[in-house]
Amino acid sequence: MTTGSAPGSAARLTGNGGALRIHAPALSLPGGVLHGVTHASLGNFSLRATADAARVEARRERLLADAGLSGARVVAPRLEHGATVAVIRPGCACEEPADAVIAQEHGVVLAVTVADCVPVFAVDVGTGAFGVAHAGWRGLVAGVVGELVNALRSHFESKPGEILLATGPAIRGQKYAVGAEVAGLFPEPFSVPVDREGHAAPPGDAQADHYLLDLPSCALAEARAAGIPPDNLVDFSLCTASHPGDLFSHRRGDRARHWAFIARRRVPDEAGETHP
Repeated sequence: MTTGSAPGSAARLTGNGGALRIHAPALSLPGGVLHGVTHASLGNFSLRATADAARVEARRERLLADAGLSGARVVAPRLEHGATVAVIRPGCACEEPADAVIAQEHGVVLAVTVADCVPVFAVDVGTGAFGVAHAGWRGLVAGVVGELVNALRSHFESKPGEILLATGPAIRGQKYAVGAEVAGLFPEPFSVPVDREGHAAPPGDAQADHYLLDLPSCALAEARAAGIPPDNLVDFSLCTASHPGDLFSHRRGDRARHWAFIARRRVPDEAGETHP
């Protein structure tokens, strides 16, 4: 990938050296919304995946400074592979584990760490609310995407027709083989049975050796079930396991993690005043 290229059908690699991120332009339309998944060249962003927390904190601070978010309050919950949504309001901390987080105020950065699991971004163009979720197979089974949408509706009066939702880089399809016990938790269209030679087997074939699971497709299906119109859905169309050097992949053996983050910045008008 190179800056300005199109790594996925709906994604772009943009930013400078310290804030290089992969994002979906479709979600950047509302004024002041900034989101993305950090590029692998920036290094590890997980405090739990390193013994050098100071170095990770320095990377985070540089990213925020280069992205124009210096001084922003960062909310990065401890993940639990579930469907808990943390609601952030002025002065509110996020002390309990959660796999999704939503807010509406400016100057707050919401972030989750990922490296195969699906980062799910949401922006309400009507109310200005926004959120991000970490959706692994366990979280998807628990309904984390639907819970994210429902939380936006109940806490910020968001309307599904005004929510834009995108699935970022994640492991998918041919690169994500799972056993029958996991595949059976998902609808058949998303888990393709494969024999030992890698050939597609008939649905329900008892001889299938494993199944190929497409996590982003599952996440988008949950969003549709929660009422998000198909035209409001965006898929980055990027597989983490297929882009070494650009994206980390736990299944491929990487220990580092990306930061999937979203924030609202105040946008100055022609007079230099800032507005929501």
